[in-house]
Amino acid sequence: MSNSKPSCTPSKQRTVNEDRNADFFDGWGEYHDMVGSLDTYSNSARALDSELAGRVVDVGSGGVVNYDCSRIAELVLVDLSEVKQAGSSWPSCVRPVLGSAVELPLETGGYDCLLMQMVVHHLAERDFATTRERVGQAFREAQRVLRPGGRLVVLESVMPGVLEWAERLAFPLTRRILAWMGHPLVFQWRAASLRRLAVEAGFGTAKESWVPRGRWMIFLGRRMPTALVPVRFVKLVATKAG
Repeated sequence: MSNSKPSCTPSKQRTVNEDRNADFFDGWGEYHDMVGSLDTYSNSARALDSELAGRVVDVGSGGVVNYDCSRIAELVLVDLSEVKQAGSSWPSCVRPVLGSAVELPLETGGYDCLLMQMVVHHLAERDFATTRERVGQAFREAQRVLRPGGRLVVLESVMPGVLEWAERLAFPLTRRILAWMGHPLVFQWRAASLRRLAVEAGFGTAKESWVPRGRWMIFLGRRMPTALVPVRFVKLVATKAG
């Protein structure tokens, strides 16, 4: 089992919401236990069964490896949180790296697959235009580090289209409410928007499929019945042109 210390600190200063995300997850002692016990993540793990092989990057894992690693030669876990990247027990193929989704401290064209599991909604920052740009930059970084033919795999909770538009309009209010709650800013996309952003980032193809909803999920840091939360779970696979 690997006990490697994380390496490669990002070269740029972290944004306000990146700091909030790192502090929030560092202080969330029950995070790993919740992920391990909720059927949402069991369904996500099954959705990844045929996706991960070769040299793989997992961005924003929070130190969680909830999928089969038998076909993975090298697994690079990239995360903002030094606490979540330290003291965990992983398969021997794991290499932890400190870094941001929008500025991956990794070589160009060296990886077969890049995974973002329940990460994209955390890339929010101050307003919708900035948030959209940050997600686009994260997808461009994924495109950069993947080899030709490599795949970006996104597992994400998504909203219906009308609710995404409502989120856009309510962005300033949402920012204030979440700050009052002590929760980092988040933005839930619709599946079609994520597919469009992947294509804009330079991926040749991008296809989505639905992941079955479990009975429970993590919503705003709490264990919630999925029936009370208006989201679905999507797997988006975008392929870099060869």
